[in-house]
Amino acid sequence: MEGFKTYMEVYEKRGLDPDKMSAKIAVVVVARNEEKYIKKTLIHLLRQTIKPIKIVLVNDGSTDKTRAIVSQFTEIDIVDCKPHESFVTKKQLADTINAGIEKIRNLSDVEYVMILGADHILPDNYLERVIKRMSENPQIVIASGVIDGEFSVTVRGSGRIVKAEFWKKIGFFYPVNYGFESYLLFKARSMNYDVVLFDDIITSTQRKTALSYNSKLYYNYGQALKALGYTVPYTLFKAGLLFFTKPLGAVYLLSGFFSNYDQYYETEIREFVKKQQNHKLRHLNYDDVKRFITSMHYTTNLSYKQQNS
Repeated sequence: MEGFKTYMEVYEKRGLDPDKMSAKIAVVVVARNEEKYIKKTLIHLLRQTIKPIKIVLVNDGSTDKTRAIVSQFTEIDIVDCKPHESFVTKKQLADTINAGIEKIRNLSDVEYVMILGADHILPDNYLERVIKRMSENPQIVIASGVIDGEFSVTVRGSGRIVKAEFWKKIGFFYPVNYGFESYLLFKARSMNYDVVLFDDIITSTQRKTALSYNSKLYYNYGQALKALGYTVPYTLFKAGLLFFTKPLGAVYLLSGFFSNYDQYYETEIREFVKKQQNHKLRHLNYDDVKRFITSMHYTTNLSYKQQNS
């Protein structure tokens, strides 16, 4: 492939010995009709200073050239899934990611797992920097960097690195339910582990993210909050923030939250979420208010830029 370098070529150029890279990480990439973005994403993934021991790309029913492009990367295993309804905000995305996890869960030596979106560009030392910090603090079991220009307060779904030992303790898969990405974070915290967002490790994406979603998709987000055990006051607060940028989205969020959806997560997680949110509301301080205002200001500005770009 023109312009493509193998693992060994990259390592030799940098004077690195791949055999001395001790962290063993497996990567799952999910792609559907990503012919515009997938090549660049994979090239940057293959340039990492820590070599993944396995990369699995889940081809989710692509009808364009996505699979043909990925097949040129001999280091990458492809898992084909049958096409289904668009999975943006849908719980079925968990099944798709699990199809990739299934190919790595039995690897005895895997230490970390990263989930990566098909349009997500990582700096060459992303794995090295995140894993180094995770290895220095055994309590950190989930971590990620941030996306350039995006305001984040918690670990992202794409670029997320999870310690395999922790994930194996709870089943080594995503539950097929709304809010499955957040569930993993709450589960870790409920078990007294740390979940860390490293805001100095910057990544980028090749297209716009969540604010480009159709307002109707926030109905599923509302169902996710309900399944996770979000309290009514906390949900109303989140909907209030969303109202400033997507009024209709806020309406759909509340409609989903107050719907008859009854596929709840386990009681322990719901009680943990409730306790955490009640504590936050009772102990709201200046820093919390400032962070919420910053989030609202950022979201408003970004939404305006997207609508006028």
